[in-house]
Amino acid sequence: MLPNQPLCLGAPRKRCGLALLGRREEPGAAARGVPAGCGLASMSRLGPFLVAPRLLCRSWVLPRRPSRVSIVTGPCAGLGAAASLCSGPAAPSRAMEELLSRSVPPLPPYETREKAPPPAELRSAEFMLSYRALQAGPRRAELLARLARDFGVDHGQVAEFSAKVLQAREQQREPGALLQAEDRLRYYLTPRYRGLFQHLGRLEGGLRFLMELRGDLVEALAARHAEGPHVRAIVKEVPPLETEDMNKITTAIFYSISLTQQGLQGVELGTHLIKRVVKELQGEFPQIKVFSSLSPIPGFTKWLIGLLTSQTKEQGENELFTDAECQEISEITGDPAAEKLKRLLTNNEWVRSERLVKALHSPFMRLCAWYLYGEKHRGYALNPVANFHLQNGAVLWRINWMADTSPRGITASCGMMVNYRYFLEDTASNSAGYLGTKHIKASEQVLSLVSQFQQNSKL
Repeated sequence: MLPNQPLCLGAPRKRCGLALLGRREEPGAAARGVPAGCGLASMSRLGPFLVAPRLLCRSWVLPRRPSRVSIVTGPCAGLGAAASLCSGPAAPSRAMEELLSRSVPPLPPYETREKAPPPAELRSAEFMLSYRALQAGPRRAELLARLARDFGVDHGQVAEFSAKVLQAREQQREPGALLQAEDRLRYYLTPRYRGLFQHLGRLEGGLRFLMELRGDLVEALAARHAEGPHVRAIVKEVPPLETEDMNKITTAIFYSISLTQQGLQGVELGTHLIKRVVKELQGEFPQIKVFSSLSPIPGFTKWLIGLLTSQTKEQGENELFTDAECQEISEITGDPAAEKLKRLLTNNEWVRSERLVKALHSPFMRLCAWYLYGEKHRGYALNPVANFHLQNGAVLWRINWMADTSPRGITASCGMMVNYRYFLEDTASNSAGYLGTKHIKASEQVLSLVSQFQQNSKL
C-alpha cells in the first residue's frame, strides 16, 4: 500500500444493533497481504442515500519506513508482519511485545469510559492472523502468558480505589460517594485483555477464533507450557462454546439502536433499518416470529423527582402513593415518603435496601407506565425513545422491573427497561394511527398499570 493512501476500515459482517453493513474487498488487497474482511466498507445495502463509501472512510497516513527486504519461506510465507513471530527457532520476545501493545486497547479513564472509541478493526484482525501464524504449543502458550501477565489488571489502581472505598466507609460519607468509589473499584478490576476479546468476538469468525484460543490455553495448562493464576483467568474469561439448536430461536431482540455517523444526525433511518434487519433475519431464520426492542427509559427518574419536589412544597399532599404504600415507605426510611424518596433517588441509595426496592416495585411500575403512555409533548409521547418506536408502528408491550441495575440504568430510569414489540402486519396501521390521531397502541400489561395509576394517583 502506498504512503498517504486513504485506508477505509470496513465493519464486520455481523449484526451490530440494527445496522448491517455490506462490504466489498479493495482490488488487489489479497496480493498485498491484507486479511480478508478488511476491505472498503460500503453502505449500499442501506439505500441509495448511503451509497457513498466516504461516509465510512478516514484518511490514515502510513509512516514511511526504511527500505527493507526480508525473505520468508515455509508456512509463514505471505503472512507479512505476522511472519516476524514465527521466524527462527523461538518466537521473538520483542515481536510479541509489539504485537500485544498494538492489539490490546488501553483501559479508558473511568470518567470517559463510555465515550472511548473502539480499537481499530485492523489491530484485532492482525492479532488473529499473527496468532494463527504461530505453531501450536509452546509459542502460542508464551504469547498468551505474556497477554495474561502484562495486560491484565492494574494492581496499583486497584489498591488506590480499594483504599478509597475503605476511607469512604470509615468516614461515613454520603452513600452516593461510597457507591461511586465501589463502582470505580469494580471498573479497574477489569483486565485490559477483556477489551481485545470483546472486539475479537465482533469480527467475522472471531467467536470461533476465541474458542480455538481457549482450547490452546487449556492444552497449554495441561502440558505446563503456561502456568499461573493470570493464565487461568483468561480461560474463565472466554467461556466454552455451547452448541445452539437454531430451530429453537424464535425471538429477535433489538438493543442499543444508535447512529454511528455524525453526518446522519436528523436523518430518519429507524424504520428503514428495522425493516431491513427483520427481512434479513426472516431469510436466515424463518422460524423467528417475535420481533421486539429492549429499550432504556431516559428521563423517567428526572420526571419522578420533579413530581416529588412539587409534593414536598405542598405539605401533607400525597398524589403518587396509596396510604398503605406511604406508611410502608416511611417505616423503612424513617421520614415522610416524598421528601425522603427525593433524596434517595438523587443519590441512588434506595437500591441498597431490599425492603425499599420491594416496597417501591408496584408504585414505580405504574408511575413508569403512565410516564410512557400518558405524559405527552404536543400530543405525542414525551419520552423520546417511546416516540421513536411508536412512530415506527411498534406496540408499547412490557415494562421490566430492575432490568438495568447499572449505575446509569438506576440513575436514568430506576432500573426499569421497556419492550416495544413489532407486529409486522400491523406496523403500518399502528404508525398511521399514532401520527394521525396520536393514539398509543399498548399491551394489556401496560394498560393495566395505567389503570392502576389512574385509580391510585391524583395527578
